[in-house]
Amino acid sequence: MGDINTPTVYNSFYNFRQTWNGRNRDLASQAFGVIENPIEMGDDVNLIIPKLQKHREYNKEFNSIYKDGISKDNIIDAIAEFEKALITPNSPFDKFLRGDKDAISSRAKDGYALFKSKGCILCHHGINIGGNLYNRFGIYEESNSSRLGRYEVTKNEDDKFVFKVPSLRNIELTSPYMHDGRAKTLREAVEIMTEYQLGRYMREGEIDDIVEFLKTLNGKIPKIAR
Repeated sequence: MGDINTPTVYNSFYNFRQTWNGRNRDLASQAFGVIENPIEMGDDVNLIIPKLQKHREYNKEFNSIYKDGISKDNIIDAIAEFEKALITPNSPFDKFLRGDKDAISSRAKDGYALFKSKGCILCHHGINIGGNLYNRFGIYEESNSSRLGRYEVTKNEDDKFVFKVPSLRNIELTSPYMHDGRAKTLREAVEIMTEYQLGRYMREGEIDDIVEFLKTLNGKIPKIAR
């Protein structure tokens, strides 16, 4: 058990940094960290290599792609390349942006308008609807977070409680929410963001409209063939 909420791997390729505190610059470094983290896989890459070399199919596959077969760098590269394929396009909202005005409901359209006018879009934008900048958690209300975010990497006082803004793609499917999993439902997550990040009052119906919009961000999950 750790004290940080595991981010989804879907669409992680589009993130400008990996992990909540941004300590990993790319998918390869993130994958390596997971393998050797004692509260994750708790393994040693150098011990994995001889195990994989004993596996006939893995040997065949690696040798068909990499000149030096199974190695530490090649294992990490293979994992990172696989993760690049885990993207979820063609959400109803994607279709709406491409011109299909009937792809989302009128209530979701109202939610999208609120998402923009209330300021959510200031952090959640771009191809991944987030994942492309850092921001402080607790702008208008103290976050009471046990994790210190970017400070854990930089030791800069200004980076305390600064985290990578998460992607909102498939957000309906990836509960719990926030870096520490404090929000169990999507509605609760929107309420928290309204209070902590926006400092703006929202009527109950407005929150429901935004939730309806967020549900349109569920994309097509790729089929993994083997």
